[in-house]
Amino acid sequence: MASSLAHLAENLSSANFDKFREVAKVFAPSEMSLVTRKGVYPYEYTDSWDKLQVPSLPDKFQFYSALTETHVCDEDYDHAIRVWNHFGCTTLGAYSDLYLKVDVLLSADVFENFRDICMATYHLDPAHYYTSPGFSFDCMLHFTKVQLELLIDFEKVLFLESGTRGGLVQASKRHARANNPETPGYNAEEPNTSLIYLDANNLYGYAMCQYMPIGDFVWYSGNPEVALAQLEWMRATDDIGRFYEVDIIYSQDLHDVQNDLPFLPHSSIPHGSTVRKLMATFQRKEHYVVHYMNLKQAMAHGVVVEKTHRVLEFRQSPWLAPYINLNTELRKQAKNKFEEKFFKDLNNSVYGKTFENMRLRINLELVSCPVRMRKLINRPTFKYCTTYNENLSVVTQHTKEVDFCKPIYIGFAVLELSKVVMYGFHYDVMKRHYGDKIELLYTDTDSLFYRVTTNDFFVDLMKNPNLMRFMDTSNFPHDHMCYTTARKRIPGCFKFECGSRTVYEFVALRAKSYAYDVEEEITIRAKGVMGHVMRNHLTFAEHKRCLFADVDDDAESDECDNEFDASMGKMIAADSALKAVAQIHRNASTSATNSPSTTHPSHVYSYMPFTPYRENVSIRSFKHELRTIRTMKLVLNRADDKRHVLPDNISTYAHGHHRINY
Repeated sequence: MASSLAHLAENLSSANFDKFREVAKVFAPSEMSLVTRKGVYPYEYTDSWDKLQVPSLPDKFQFYSALTETHVCDEDYDHAIRVWNHFGCTTLGAYSDLYLKVDVLLSADVFENFRDICMATYHLDPAHYYTSPGFSFDCMLHFTKVQLELLIDFEKVLFLESGTRGGLVQASKRHARANNPETPGYNAEEPNTSLIYLDANNLYGYAMCQYMPIGDFVWYSGNPEVALAQLEWMRATDDIGRFYEVDIIYSQDLHDVQNDLPFLPHSSIPHGSTVRKLMATFQRKEHYVVHYMNLKQAMAHGVVVEKTHRVLEFRQSPWLAPYINLNTELRKQAKNKFEEKFFKDLNNSVYGKTFENMRLRINLELVSCPVRMRKLINRPTFKYCTTYNENLSVVTQHTKEVDFCKPIYIGFAVLELSKVVMYGFHYDVMKRHYGDKIELLYTDTDSLFYRVTTNDFFVDLMKNPNLMRFMDTSNFPHDHMCYTTARKRIPGCFKFECGSRTVYEFVALRAKSYAYDVEEEITIRAKGVMGHVMRNHLTFAEHKRCLFADVDDDAESDECDNEFDASMGKMIAADSALKAVAQIHRNASTSATNSPSTTHPSHVYSYMPFTPYRENVSIRSFKHELRTIRTMKLVLNRADDKRHVLPDNISTYAHGHHRINY
């Protein structure tokens, strides 16, 4: 249940509080309105045992959280005052005990209601499971009654492992600005352009509704080249499917046409790097294991198969579709955000469980006996020991054997077929309609960010049913000409991430690090960066400064390799972070309410002078001890080795492009 307790408890709210069964066992009916919502507590104020003896509730500004850089709103603070007064708290310690009691009871009620949903829908009790993926996988088996084949041929397992690839993330064109009558600074002399951000509805769920492998895995006994020739007549709904192991080459005449998104991405180490990454390139690929539908799609667009090594055949059917459709329908009927996300996650976690990497399972043992400790240390499989205290340690050992008990062929097929959807939409829908008037700026597994040269993209949708039938426009205003609920949340359709609002500008520094301006509302995304940093310490202008500055501001530049410059940048970041927090306090003191829910609030502090570093505040566990830590992280970094970046810092080539001179 990846949501805050406040939101989870809010989802249970009703007029008669009937879903708060555990809370009702402890508190009187007249008190239910006070104890059926998440309270607030001054965590950072309570920095000593003496603070628990404070005889009054601290003032509102003592409830500030450095983890989220937010103050509590007036409504939450007034609720805390009512709780303090009603229950007659005499010290902060008494309030703390009450606060923790309510939290525990709310958590119990949330989980009990979660169990009710699962028992009613799947007839399985999640209390018997460690994780949601494990629970979802058993729900799928119970609902579909499917009998999956367990691979016992080690060659087949290694064959499928070598072909498992995750979602593709890349920035093909790192900056773009829209030019149309809805954008500021519109230039009528220039062609009209629009920025379109599309996201596939439940991409993995859609892939799992297709024909999935189920059993009868056998090596193709004939000539592999004959099997390749037969690919032309194979369909997605055939009873027999295939995985091919082939050598791939890309013709030079396709390099410019398919530079945005080359077919058949693969994992490799980029030129000049040491880290293996998934990239879409024009490089030669040897012993590439691929689903037959992906290979057929790539060959239809000009990719050449130089040699076929092996072919693995299997029986397939849409056996997983009923379970996926059940969760999809339940998601449509969801009464709150939690249920909506829960049913979506149950679908996604099934695919994740199918190709769980059993090699990553660890073998550890908690030890409190000195004799047992010596015995484990003397074993040849001993790896290392972690001491928690003088009476307890944990010994980690090398795994002697790996139990390949997961149907990894399902996860492999889901990942492959999801790429068929994305590539098919890009080349067979968008590129087919717009040709060279459309550019792919950024893609992340199930999303596509485009710049389209056209007078009005929405008019194009209305005039072209072949475009419109792929679009989910249910999040548009009801009076918009493209609004319809006909394809609302239908898996495989593409939703407009920004609705019908106009995207003004887009900038991407690298994969998983980008920002865009939607009608002067800035959205920033940066993997590994805390939400409060993106919300309060980063600006769109700083992203552009990092991308276009003459002096490279990334970690791989000569400037930042200089120890003095790096340390100076961190000092500036630390000082600016203090100023940003001070500004947050000033804004809170002058505002009647302080809402942290805006995408990018007005109190963002611009770091001057520019520095690419930002301070992260987070909670981490060290030997099962929770600690609040501050780390300095390089956030603004334009070094992107997944593509070959041209001198303008905007355009890129896929690796292997014939124009690149390494």
